[in-house]
Amino acid sequence: MKERLINNLGLKVLSIFLAFFIWLVVVNVSNPLVSSSREVPLEIENDQVLTVARRAYEIGGKSTVTVTFDIHTRDEYKIRASDFRAYVDLSELYDVTGSVPVKVEVLNHHDIYKNVSSKPGVVRVKTEELQIKPFDLKVDTEGKAEDGYALNGITLSPETVNVEGPISQVRLINHVGVKVNIDGLSGDDQGHAKPVFYDANGAELEVDERVHTDVDDSGVEYHVFINKVKELSLDFEISGEVAPGYQYTGVECSKRSVSVMGMKSSLAALNTIVIPASALNLDGARQDRQITVDIRDFLPEGVEIVESDTPVVDVLLKVEPLVSKTLGLTLDDVVLEGKSDDLEYQLVPSQVEVTVRGLQEDLDKLDKKDLKASLNLTGLSAGIHAGNLILGSSHIYTVVSQSPFQIQVDSHSPVVEGGTQPSDGGTSGENTEGSSVAVSPEEKPSGAETGHAVEAGAAPEPASGTSAGDGQ
Repeated sequence: MKERLINNLGLKVLSIFLAFFIWLVVVNVSNPLVSSSREVPLEIENDQVLTVARRAYEIGGKSTVTVTFDIHTRDEYKIRASDFRAYVDLSELYDVTGSVPVKVEVLNHHDIYKNVSSKPGVVRVKTEELQIKPFDLKVDTEGKAEDGYALNGITLSPETVNVEGPISQVRLINHVGVKVNIDGLSGDDQGHAKPVFYDANGAELEVDERVHTDVDDSGVEYHVFINKVKELSLDFEISGEVAPGYQYTGVECSKRSVSVMGMKSSLAALNTIVIPASALNLDGARQDRQITVDIRDFLPEGVEIVESDTPVVDVLLKVEPLVSKTLGLTLDDVVLEGKSDDLEYQLVPSQVEVTVRGLQEDLDKLDKKDLKASLNLTGLSAGIHAGNLILGSSHIYTVVSQSPFQIQVDSHSPVVEGGTQPSDGGTSGENTEGSSVAVSPEEKPSGAETGHAVEAGAAPEPASGTSAGDGQ
């Protein structure tokens, strides 16, 4: 018998079925009350009472409450959270404690619920003053226009917004802006964007839902303007004279070109930007002169500096002092023009000192041969003559002076047998044949036109006023 009970599967199944049936009969016959609960959203009523008082509110704790109740076991399957409504009436807010009672309504199956209540039974409401603050909208651009084009500006409509919210939230806002994407644009564009809040560091700011603006749902309207870009070199016009003893040596600038933008028609004929002489004056300068120039002052109408470029440049006008250098020239350093093979020539004294003035760097490299000195001997007869060197012109120096000298001209002495000379000839003061031949203007050496030559036999002119170059 024992083995039959242990090993018989059918009896086991039957016993389980009978146990369940008996339990079901008991439950259906007794139908006891049991406690249960549901989580229900908490609603707010009469919040306009605080709005009229210019107060913002915040419900402490969770946004739901737990509704508890008793119900018969057989009705428990009917329970839904939507059968209940939990709410607080802000008109009943008690200012001293800042609390308001939670009320629960049964919406469906009123007859099956007993002892309905909520946990918590009261909630705390935090209130604070509302603030309205105006902000100028700023644009936060994203991306970069197509190569050869640049952003010329963005207009917004509206340009200002009013932000309303709890004062603790509004005070966190540094500025309000809109994000506009210009990536790859080669022409004008438009659209709408939602306002974005930023903190003092320029980072986007997350504020709670009680903060809002007076902009409608479509957002802020924007218009993007894109212009053609062109690179223009800078050109400089200089005016004025430096102080005596100094020389202007050139111009340096913090940048040699700028990027400008405008309509294609405005840029077509524009290749350089000229900084006029009125802005770059050197009068009386004894050292380098730095001048700050705003390039925008010299742009034609319809052309603007690209926003990413710097419109202000520093122009340096270079000024250096002039120095003097003296070179000693002998007859070997001078080109003799118009000399006669029958005559001998000597300088008295044998060395002529030429003083020139120029920049230190240039004069350090200056050599005797660079003076290109020459002496016009055309028509000179035997004897003593005043001399004046003719010096080649140059842009790197100015001739200040040359020391006075004379030209001694002697005839060749013929040699006879025994080494004696005839007693009746060779007087040094007499002209030899051909020494007095006139030189026509066409045959006059080119060096005689420089202004440095002196007629043979004439008194030497002062050399301090002669100039072989502009020295500028």
